[in-house]
Amino acid sequence: MSARSPSTKKTALDQSWPVRLVRHGLEVVVAAVVLLYAAIICAQVFYRYVLNSSLVWSEELVRYGLLWGVMLGAALASDRGAHIALDPLRESVSPNTYRVLAWLSGLVVLAFCAVCFWYGWDYVYRIRFMSSPASQIPMIYVYSAIPVGAALIGFFVVVHLVSGTYTSGTDMLESDLVKERGA
Repeated sequence: MSARSPSTKKTALDQSWPVRLVRHGLEVVVAAVVLLYAAIICAQVFYRYVLNSSLVWSEELVRYGLLWGVMLGAALASDRGAHIALDPLRESVSPNTYRVLAWLSGLVVLAFCAVCFWYGWDYVYRIRFMSSPASQIPMIYVYSAIPVGAALIGFFVVVHLVSGTYTSGTDMLESDLVKERGA
């Protein structure tokens, strides 16, 4: 039995330069966000326990970085097929039924992304004049993570649905499934 992620099955759309550009750009941004808030946490610990002082803005900035990291990381997980899936269902239905169910689940994810995008955009619009208490960061930059993350998740779901690679992260190859059933 072998496991693979959707992005390892090569297709023209999945490997086109615009999709690869978004994918690699997103990887760089997520890595930068994680490194940034790790550095801020280290600085906060240093200031608090070595210098007996405190950075007023650090906890707030880390919280906002976590929001962006989660939303952008969820988009990467969507691209890699790493979200929670019901893989035992695959063994109890035919391959054609499983493909239909995978498509339906993709459409449900797209509907959820559309709702998150719509209400996230509405929320961002409503708080456009607010600033964070400690660091005075405009909250529009903070909560824009919700519609941006939803749009990126939807983008990767559409790419994988159109290219035929939308399956779960532990999806077995057809030949492995046939070998396992003894056919």
